[in-house]
Amino acid sequence: MDRSVEEKVFRTRPAEAVEKVRVHLCRSYSRRIATGLAAILVACVLATQSHAEQHSPAYQTILLTIQHTIESGDLVGAHALLAQASKRYPADGGIENLLGVVEIQQGHTNAAEQAFTQAIRHSPRLTSAYLNLGRAYMLKATNNKQVQAKALLVYERALTIAPANAEANYQAAVLLMLAQNYQRSLDHLLKLDQPASSLPGALALLCADHAALGHKQESERAASALATHPDLTEADAIEILQALETAGRSDLAVQLLTAAAARAPLSPLGQRSLGLAQESAGSLSDARNTLESVFAADPTSTAVLVDLARVAHSQKDYQGALGYLAHGRDLTPNDPRLPYYFGLVCLDLKLLAESRKALGEAVKLAPENPDYNFAMGTVSEFAQDATLALPYLNKYHGMRPQDPAGILAIGTTYFRAKDFDTAATWLKQAAASPKTASTAHYYLGRIARQQARLDDALAELNQAVALKPDQAEALAELGQVYVQTRNYPEAEKQLSRALAINPENYAANFSLLQLYARTGDSRREQQSKRFDDIKSQNETQYQDVMRIIEIRPQESSAP
Repeated sequence: MDRSVEEKVFRTRPAEAVEKVRVHLCRSYSRRIATGLAAILVACVLATQSHAEQHSPAYQTILLTIQHTIESGDLVGAHALLAQASKRYPADGGIENLLGVVEIQQGHTNAAEQAFTQAIRHSPRLTSAYLNLGRAYMLKATNNKQVQAKALLVYERALTIAPANAEANYQAAVLLMLAQNYQRSLDHLLKLDQPASSLPGALALLCADHAALGHKQESERAASALATHPDLTEADAIEILQALETAGRSDLAVQLLTAAAARAPLSPLGQRSLGLAQESAGSLSDARNTLESVFAADPTSTAVLVDLARVAHSQKDYQGALGYLAHGRDLTPNDPRLPYYFGLVCLDLKLLAESRKALGEAVKLAPENPDYNFAMGTVSEFAQDATLALPYLNKYHGMRPQDPAGILAIGTTYFRAKDFDTAATWLKQAAASPKTASTAHYYLGRIARQQARLDDALAELNQAVALKPDQAEALAELGQVYVQTRNYPEAEKQLSRALAINPENYAANFSLLQLYARTGDSRREQQSKRFDDIKSQNETQYQDVMRIIEIRPQESSAP
């Protein structure tokens, strides 16, 4: 794989940050164009007047009296009047619609939904009842896909009655965007009239939909219009962060949040979202500065320290990353993710013993976490006796028996313990998976060379290189086999390829020294000095541990 485990872990968006954005998302959308309880009341007042005009004067008087009672805040009195009215006019959609308003203002969400549903059943063309039911669903749609689906169905039914209704079209677009059905969301947005389509919420959706659909110019136009809108708030950007990030347009999120910040100071969530968007957009220095400000405002936030560690790691400031994580460990010593991340960053500094110590702490705090066991087993294989790794790797394999990364790690552990027959059994299984085949063939080639089966070694190593041509270690091993078979021109060719990829590669430099010694090459003395320098760095040990750890199982953020 192209990126190391540390990059994958630290570049994964923090789950709790995403959760906060999602919570904010549905709550905020429920107040767009028609919002919350106040919107339900206002719409119902208008609908009541229209509905009442179609009935007798006595009916009109009753409904208007109930309406005024609701407006005055006397919900108990309104409830009593509605009970009397429902006896006189049973199965009446107008009365049931008002009953739903009273119920929802009293906090009785389920009763309100039931009343609005009854209103729709008894007055199937009463548009406000559909809108009210949709709003009631939106108030509790956060992170609930089933409720979101129910709300969408209600708004779509409203549109069969009133196809141009701005609220129904907008809210349908919201829900379709949340469901990642961007084209249908866009279709509804395009039905909005000019006043509605120019509101910040509609512009934000337009930007998200176009970005997700790969419409570069359209998404940038919408972002520019939103960024210059006088009513822009940070919520408008936060609400579409996920869609923009998924579309690879975090730059637009940065643009919007920066514009919002110019109008009013960002909230802690908004400022952190800006930092994360800057990180995703590749503006690492800006992201670090922003996140430093977030942490300064809340110096107890472990989550922000992890953000900072991730950014520092991307900047290759490994010492800085360790500093942030160490601070986080002081703040929350029982959070197993922090020693886990700490142990992974230690690998970049080739601190295997420190890595193993930190990973051991993570496993102690969360012994059933498969990722922690995998990392602990892999690092243990190289930091100390290889046999110490097997309990952790076997436990991991028991948790994820189909993962070829675990199978490969067990195979390489037996290889390190010089149990070549057992190692080959596991490595052959790993060779069957595209994910691990190249590395498995590399180790099978090493076993064959150790057992003096040089033809088999050449076959395995050539397979490894064919699958992944940029493997310096496999090319070095291949060159060493050619040295042993006295095919010196081919040996030099393969070793030169290895050193072009990694000039510090231990095995390639050692084999090149052997080659020069056998051929009496004048470059032998110079290569000997170079190899002595490299040998002190223990490059083989580090490269081997990274080789296995980079082939990761699925990530799990749960401790």
